Amino acid sequence: MPAAPSPRRRLAHALGLVVGVLAVLAALAVPFAPVIGERVAVTWPMAGQPPESTLAFVVPYHPDQVHVRVPCEVVRAGQERGESTTLVSSRPPGQPTEGFAVTTSQDHVIALVAGREALRAPIGEACDVAIDGGPSGSTARIGDRTASVPAGMRDIVAFTTDLSPAEATGTRVEVVTANWFETSPTQGKLLLVGLQLLLVAAGFAILAQLDRKRQRDVERPVQRLLHRLIGYGFDLVLLGVLAGWWLLGPNSPDDSFASVTVQNGLRTGDIGNYYRWENASEAPFTLVQQLLMPVAEWNQNPLAMRIPSILAAVLTWLFLSRGVLGAAIPGQHHRPLVRGLAALAFLTWWLPFGMGVRPEAFEALGLTAVLAAVLQAARTERRVWLGVAALAAGLSIAVNPMGITAIAPFLVLAPRLWRLAGPGVIALMAGMASVGLVAMFVDQSLFGAAKATDLHGYYGPNVSWFQEVMRWQYLLGFDLQGDIARRAAVLLTLVVAAFSVVVLLRGAGRAPGLRLAHVPAASLLVSMALMTLTPSKWTHYFGALAGLGAATLTAGAVLIGVAAVTASRDRVVLVAGLVSTLLAGGAAALVFSGKNNWFLHSQYGVLWGEGPVRPLHNPLCWLLIAGLLLAGSALVRRSDDRVRRALIRTPALVCVTAMGVAVTIVLGSFAAAPIRQGDGAYSIGAQGIAAARGGSCGIADQVVVTPDIAGLRGGDGAEMAGFTEGSGFAPGFTPPADVPTWGSLTGGQINTGTLTTGWFPLPALAPDQELAVGVAGRSGDGNRVALEFSGPGGTREVVLDDTWLDSDESETYPTDHVVEDEPQDHPGWRDLHLSPAQIPPGAERVRITASDTTTDPAGWVAVSGPRLREVVPLTEYMRDKAPTYVDWSMTWNVPCLRDLPKVEDGLVEPPAYLITPPNSMGFGGTAAFERGIGGAFAGVRDVGVQEEIPTRLNGYEKTPEYSEWGHLIEVQYPYPGNRFDVQRVEGPRWGWRGE
Repeated sequence: MPAAPSPRRRLAHALGLVVGVLAVLAALAVPFAPVIGERVAVTWPMAGQPPESTLAFVVPYHPDQVHVRVPCEVVRAGQERGESTTLVSSRPPGQPTEGFAVTTSQDHVIALVAGREALRAPIGEACDVAIDGGPSGSTARIGDRTASVPAGMRDIVAFTTDLSPAEATGTRVEVVTANWFETSPTQGKLLLVGLQLLLVAAGFAILAQLDRKRQRDVERPVQRLLHRLIGYGFDLVLLGVLAGWWLLGPNSPDDSFASVTVQNGLRTGDIGNYYRWENASEAPFTLVQQLLMPVAEWNQNPLAMRIPSILAAVLTWLFLSRGVLGAAIPGQHHRPLVRGLAALAFLTWWLPFGMGVRPEAFEALGLTAVLAAVLQAARTERRVWLGVAALAAGLSIAVNPMGITAIAPFLVLAPRLWRLAGPGVIALMAGMASVGLVAMFVDQSLFGAAKATDLHGYYGPNVSWFQEVMRWQYLLGFDLQGDIARRAAVLLTLVVAAFSVVVLLRGAGRAPGLRLAHVPAASLLVSMALMTLTPSKWTHYFGALAGLGAATLTAGAVLIGVAAVTASRDRVVLVAGLVSTLLAGGAAALVFSGKNNWFLHSQYGVLWGEGPVRPLHNPLCWLLIAGLLLAGSALVRRSDDRVRRALIRTPALVCVTAMGVAVTIVLGSFAAAPIRQGDGAYSIGAQGIAAARGGSCGIADQVVVTPDIAGLRGGDGAEMAGFTEGSGFAPGFTPPADVPTWGSLTGGQINTGTLTTGWFPLPALAPDQELAVGVAGRSGDGNRVALEFSGPGGTREVVLDDTWLDSDESETYPTDHVVEDEPQDHPGWRDLHLSPAQIPPGAERVRITASDTTTDPAGWVAVSGPRLREVVPLTEYMRDKAPTYVDWSMTWNVPCLRDLPKVEDGLVEPPAYLITPPNSMGFGGTAAFERGIGGAFAGVRDVGVQEEIPTRLNGYEKTPEYSEWGHLIEVQYPYPGNRFDVQRVEGPRWGWRGE
């Protein structure tokens, strides 16, 4: 019988139970603790000013309170106009509104509330109007008549009136914004947080006391000096690769988005979404953003913002190579071959997922720390490691929903850990894990986190567990979610994990010191099962498993190597080895059937970006490689059963070979991209190098703006057959202004014809000017557009043809039918330009010739008169132009454009200019303007008129697939912006209460 616990140990257990329970209770109280919030009241008109229409973008869409007052004198002023008149409205007059509007019509005054007519009354003695309401219900009053509307007012984008300022005097609107998220902790809440952390520290002291006289002696393998030095060499190589990736590597999806939320959080104190979800807070998962705020305050350049993820990578590698592998495969982890394999496996997982400000790198760090601590607890039987694991798990849950996978190592090793636990230890572990709850709510209230969760769930994506298959569909797709690097990490790891599980089930992997070698693979598989519970199904989330995946690959390869020696006559293992070899070859072929595809502008200059890696995408190629590896392995090892042993090793060898090729392709592509693009074109690596040298504005350094100076006069006496002046082009597309136009569409697509315009006098062009001609329809592929220049040296013709930019001229992968040359179909107007160097020297006149010889549905062409344009660098053009909205996908690509519109206090500053991504971004590029997904800048589309300013990317001629870098748009509004008073009043409120 075991000896009874000593009184001191019983006291420690009892004290642990008390401290652990108190720590949990303190953490549970933190979300309910009082916070300091602001009541933000917007009043229009401004104090001492008459009412004049103004923009007022209210976000979130549902204000907390709305109060509208229209005196009888204003109502009568509207009546005297004798026509329908808007006295006051939350939208431009005449637009449908879900907010409020007060109008007059036929001697009646009408109150419109929440998208419906709330009240109508004749204009009599008592005709003053009052509207009051909030997000759930409203009331309207006209004179002594009242009515209720069971709906809240929303979508306020302006305060407008049809009346003159003098006529509207007396009208008043007050809006209390729904400022739920911008809070700060009270002193009482901070004291509660401090108490919880003190209890956690006390809990670690109790665990250390319980570990006294219980520490299990663990045999530590003697490590040779040479092996230690080689191990340090691998560490240095890994650090060098990470440094190169930091400098030359790509932006990950949402880097720009997340960095702007952090930047705006410096001003507001809340990590809101800025662009969408009605600027809902990211609470409760804001731990990473809070840690990034000091970095953003120091420097917001992408290189600076990447530093924390690089540090996370280094720490993850140390936990992996020393903690996880040291416990899972002791005696093996320090061998040079194993250490090199671990470094390769880590890079395979970390390169596609880990760099930037997305949470995956930090989640990977937390999960790897949990796995390392749990393994050390099982190996050494020290309870303090359980405390470390619980603390790391709690903080991982505070990073993002993938933190749920932190419980996987506990589940896998539950039988072993149960022997170390007791009520006191379990209570202490719960108290330490509850630090994650404190991290979630230290700067946010329970009400704010609940509202943020509601808004995220309402607008989505919020995908159910049974749709987890979507993640695998994305992985095997052909956009950046299914690129070579992501496929390599996930698919090859699963093959090794599956074969190692078979080896373990057959008992073939048993060897001294490998009692815990199954834990990484089991934890990875459990984690992938738990991923089904996360609300998003993007493949980004696989990055949280980087440490587990690398450990699985390394430990699995060691187990397979042991099985090759101990189970070479086990027929089940041999058959499993053969099947796994086929699976490994198929997985490798799937890996290289994807594209080497990266996010947006990071793709520029990257090798294999548009198609597969040939011939490695062919399974037969990998069967040949597998055969060569099998033969080589059999020849290297001399034994009677060397062929059987080689067969067992081959699946791991194929996977490791494929990983090495994938990592080489990825690293080599980004090293080559700046060289391929050259000095005159953009690449993400060139941006990083320029930033390290002292400054860069990213792709903006390679973009020029080309505004018109003037159209050339002349061109009279055009000779044409089948062309019509002033028409002959597709409706719905606006031609260039202030110049004549000619088109061949007047007689229908079957029409043909020719055009020769009169001569236009041509002035000498400055170096920063160019000559442009507008073209619509087909410029080539059977049609023809040219400029004829005349001067003392005679006449010379320059053909204008942009069919080489068409999508059919580049490879489309994958596809089941290839069209080698599809005729151009481009009905919109676009400009074709000539630089001064392309214009014949001494040219004094220019005219346009065009011919239409095609009769298919797109077989027509239209041209405009020539124009002179400026060529201005984008950075110079945007100087002193503010505020400028930069799309969520692009802020890291134009890091110098940081004068973004303010989004705070439940209000959005209307932007004057927009920088938006290429049209290939589709819905993603318009998300901030879509009211249906909670776009914070939806008011821009509701009120503003957008006009694109012509731009182009330098060097696009040699890389037409990159010709559309994005768009520069100027927004014109019918009213000035934010001409109202804002009053902020701070006050404490309990965590479960809103305004």
